[in-house]
Amino acid sequence: MDIRHFLTASRALIVAGKGGVGKSVVSKALATVATDAGLSVLHVEIDGKDATPFPVPSMDRLSLSAGSALGEYLQGRGLGILTRQLDRLGIVDLVASTAPGIDDLLVLGKIKQLVRDDPHDVIIIDGPAAGHAVDLLRSPRTLKRTVRGGPIAQQADDILAMFADAARLRVMLVTRPAVTPVGELVETARDITDSLGVHLSPVVVNGLHQGVPAGVTAPATGELARALAYVEERRGAEQDALAVLSAAVDEPQLLTGHHVASGADLVSLVAGDLHDAIGDLA
Repeated sequence: MDIRHFLTASRALIVAGKGGVGKSVVSKALATVATDAGLSVLHVEIDGKDATPFPVPSMDRLSLSAGSALGEYLQGRGLGILTRQLDRLGIVDLVASTAPGIDDLLVLGKIKQLVRDDPHDVIIIDGPAAGHAVDLLRSPRTLKRTVRGGPIAQQADDILAMFADAARLRVMLVTRPAVTPVGELVETARDITDSLGVHLSPVVVNGLHQGVPAGVTAPATGELARALAYVEERRGAEQDALAVLSAAVDEPQLLTGHHVASGADLVSLVAGDLHDAIGDLA
């Protein structure tokens, strides 16, 4: 598949996954792939807590939180001076999280604005961990059950309309090739598609180990025999996890390798894997 076509199929892509699966690295690697393809990219970090550097230092970035979204909303209505005073006292963040679901709705409202108005070709969003991601996406429906009218209900309706349009927003789920994270991804995928009506992109399986190289044979006993047996067993377990994922989730899988690296080097290596995996899609 053409890289640019894949990356611009939706205006925005939320990358989500269980903690520890490499979600933030994948989101930055995907943004790197898009930049290398000649696209203009905005990388958004919800709560902005990940410090992994980009291979491309000039990447346009935005740190997004409920407090910052509320502050921007108030400033847009001529309350900039008051907002700055309240922000210094920590009151903006407090107000943004007072009612259950309001903080998530504020974040989604800002994402909706970016999808509508931002000039970049693609918006890559480093979303929260899988459990919180479901809560984030569920917040418009939750609030509509308690708030029947007014600006909050209208905002919720607008966000639900964005969810229903794959050309505006999709979610990319990330997992490791192991039974437990795959099981959690399957459950998250069902929640997102069946209950929330959000469209999924291909799934990223991050950190796949290599098997025993072709032509390598093990002696009958000894440390080398045990090491090769371990590699074969690990590879078999990963293939079993991929089979479970294939049976439960219809979306294609983008496979990235296990790399002994960190920081920008790791992001670059994963970006190379994603580039190849996207190119191999039908």
